[in-house]
Amino acid sequence: MSKSHALHWRRTKIIATLGPASREPKQIESLIKAGVNVFRLNMSHGDHEQHRENFERVREAGKKLNVHVAVLMDLCGPKIRVGLFKEGQIELKARQRVTVTTRNVTGEPGLIPSQYRQLHKDAKPGERVLLDDGNLELVIESIEGTELTCKVVYGGILKDKKGMNLPDSDLTVPAFTKKDKEDAGLAAELGADFLALSFVRCAADVQNLQRFMKKAGREIPIVSKIEKPEAVENIHEILEVSYAIMVARGDLGIELPAERVPLIQKDLIQLARSYHRPVIVATQMMESMITNSRPTRAEVGDVAGAAAAGTDAVMLSGETAGGRYPLKTVQAMDKVLREMEQYQWHRGRFGDELDDVRSFEALPLRKGVAHAVTALADDLKLQGIIIPTRSGTTAQIIAADRPTAPCMGVSSSEAVCRRLALHWGVVPVHANEDESHDWHELSVNIARDYKLTHSGNTVLLVSGFHEPPQKSEPVMKLIQL
Repeated sequence: MSKSHALHWRRTKIIATLGPASREPKQIESLIKAGVNVFRLNMSHGDHEQHRENFERVREAGKKLNVHVAVLMDLCGPKIRVGLFKEGQIELKARQRVTVTTRNVTGEPGLIPSQYRQLHKDAKPGERVLLDDGNLELVIESIEGTELTCKVVYGGILKDKKGMNLPDSDLTVPAFTKKDKEDAGLAAELGADFLALSFVRCAADVQNLQRFMKKAGREIPIVSKIEKPEAVENIHEILEVSYAIMVARGDLGIELPAERVPLIQKDLIQLARSYHRPVIVATQMMESMITNSRPTRAEVGDVAGAAAAGTDAVMLSGETAGGRYPLKTVQAMDKVLREMEQYQWHRGRFGDELDDVRSFEALPLRKGVAHAVTALADDLKLQGIIIPTRSGTTAQIIAADRPTAPCMGVSSSEAVCRRLALHWGVVPVHANEDESHDWHELSVNIARDYKLTHSGNTVLLVSGFHEPPQKSEPVMKLIQL
């Protein structure tokens, strides 16, 4: 297989957040052409009318360009913030004593209102209060009624509605808020492809949202955002019930020591793959491109490192939502990913070697077949792996092992094709139901349409995995074209 053909499709997927800088129809089309696979609608900003319009624009652009592009709606969750100040801000000085209150008051020097009304009940003396993405730090000395007396550890300027993190406190606030319910209702109405849940702490948080969606009549795949220490501790149970996870490094890096986040990211990618779950790496991937036309060397290294570790997707937030150079940012990210994947191709392995980081006793068939497919792709230099799938499960399992040959995920469902747009290395292919019965003809047609016979004539067809796993009857068939 020639190098150029092997890298015709970028394996690592790109997620871009839509916003004022990128929501015009022509801009959306340009971003798709530049390589965006999934668009994120951030429910923390904008109203339902704007989100509905953005959603329809993505769908129309996908149809116009004949590309399966997905929409991920990201619920804002219980983001805790400070209230308003009389002058719009106050200054905190190191060693100063201040009062944090849950009363509905306007803040002033020495008085910080918290929008989280249970703070005085959940917090304890000795615990930290981090403000403005961790730039400012307080420690609680005493609590009396609704008032928390705190000592300033690291000071600075605190402005209206800045974020508040309580990394040491056991909070009772639910992960699924009243606003989230309204936004999830919109996702059900529109038929979003993915729904991201913020500040997940345990499996029950995910299951609560799943029950809500079932009642709403639309079972949308849930992406659990890992941004709390509790989520890292409960990651196995969260992976069991989630469709995918997102390594949300912003709040994770505030609530845990920043130097631990790269190691946690690496472990989460490995774990997600071992569970055959897609994993997204997010936050500040190309942050400087909000205002600059080129990424920093550190950002290039960050994106390349995530790809090298085998993440399914990398995500852009403010860079495309409100930055000056949304298109250039996607193009820059695409170049970095392709360069890393070309390097991996020459090494003969995409992503880190998958360790036995969990017990596979319940899933030996999945692991064995996926390894066999990867080995065949490498040994026989397969032109492609054709995966007929009704639900996407087979493509999900094969892609998690990161085979060198491109995976053609073939489904008669447009919704499944869009879902596969998130999965590493999978090229979604729509086929009519009657086409999928003749495997040889299906393989020949796909090979012709997608030019898989450039430098060889062998493809592997894989089918037969199901949920639940015990219903699986996998089939592998080598087809000479």
